[in-house]
Amino acid sequence: MKFIADNTSIPIPKVYCSFVHGDRAFILMKRIHGEEIPTAWKNLQESGRRKVYGQLRATLQELRSLQPPPGTGIESCTGGSLYDSRIKQCRGTRFGPFKTVQDFHFWLREGLQASELRERETEDGSEWRDLEKMAAMQDAGSWPPPVFTHADLNPFNILVRGDEVVGVLDWEFAGWTGWQEALEQFLDPFPEKLEMERTRQKWWGEV
Repeated sequence: MKFIADNTSIPIPKVYCSFVHGDRAFILMKRIHGEEIPTAWKNLQESGRRKVYGQLRATLQELRSLQPPPGTGIESCTGGSLYDSRIKQCRGTRFGPFKTVQDFHFWLREGLQASELRERETEDGSEWRDLEKMAAMQDAGSWPPPVFTHADLNPFNILVRGDEVVGVLDWEFAGWTGWQEALEQFLDPFPEKLEMERTRQKWWGEV
């Protein structure tokens, strides 16, 4: 959060201190007065919703504009491991860092090589072709450098007051990562990468 506060204009809670008590870590932050988007949305007119979309687009573009240090792979803002409880193979543990986006994708699909599926029968022969296409895209050498990603930007982590975004919360999963699925309302779409990600989710879970 300090990294975001020091390098962007994104509204986040001011952090006063952090500490460990027992086996749990705590952060003391300034409270932001606002409503979570699911609560506020029903009271917003279409013009207000469009304004919120525009602010979210600007927020993500500002995150994407942060330049990673030379040699940055898939890692936290301090170069260490990441955490995401939605990834089934790391629930309860941290993962990474990874030197390249390709290494991260290979880990996400649990080391699967598309060639391994060619001898397997499936109910739908197109399924292995989808997997092969996904793996080919993931393993391609043309991936851009990692971008800084919140990684849990759901409506409950966004506070608004009226039609103004006043707080973005819960940066626990944040770090330098590859492309992530995002809504077209506030991020330019990447249809081929979205297709790749949907195939991966079908076989390996949510994230």
